[in-house]
Amino acid sequence: MIDKNIKSRAVMFVKSDMERVVRDLESGIITRDQAIGSLNTLFNIASGIEDTMQMQMICRMISYIRTTSFYGQIKKMYANKMFHDQPAPTSAPVPMQVPAAEEIAASSMKILEKIVR
Repeated sequence: MIDKNIKSRAVMFVKSDMERVVRDLESGIITRDQAIGSLNTLFNIASGIEDTMQMQMICRMISYIRTTSFYGQIKKMYANKMFHDQPAPTSAPVPMQVPAAEEIAASSMKILEKIVR
């Protein structure tokens, strides 16, 4: 069992250190391999406190860093929550759109205008 106080401080540390890693990677202070190593360490901390949201975000960041060689926008992407949990797309059917009363009235007016002409 993890104490709430320790868990909240660990989550705060993980978030602040992720921001530092992203900032340093974007500015070129650290290399790609160093960033991945730092994120792996943060992943281990997040798994130790059983924080699945941080673990998922770190995995997304690592996979992004592995797939690209341009890190100029990674800080902006992190700030815009591009790596955060995104809702899964639903496969629910799109409901049919029923025409509004105004559309029905407009179409009937067009028919009446054609008849009068």
